[in-house]
Amino acid sequence: MRPDITDSLDTIEKMMAFEEAFEVDLPDTGPETFSGPNELVDWLEVSISNQRPNKAARALLTKLAKDQQLPELAQGLDGPWRREQIAAIVLEFFR
Repeated sequence: MRPDITDSLDTIEKMMAFEEAFEVDLPDTGPETFSGPNELVDWLEVSISNQRPNKAARALLTKLAKDQQLPELAQGLDGPWRREQIAAIVLEFFR
């Protein structure tokens, strides 16, 4: 497979996993709508402010808390999303 096709498939897979974790639909224009991770975190913070992390997001946050030695990421997972949780997942997808 050509590298540009592989990159496109990787991007699509990341976007699908991202949408699943946050239970949102990204704008039709895709990731280029956002100038960077901070703008995406800002958008998500407003978009999901009254929602709670789903099972997949809770599992990912628990893993990130352990891997990054940041136990606060896994605290309050039964409550609404917090900015630091959103940011941790966004940055993980940008790696």
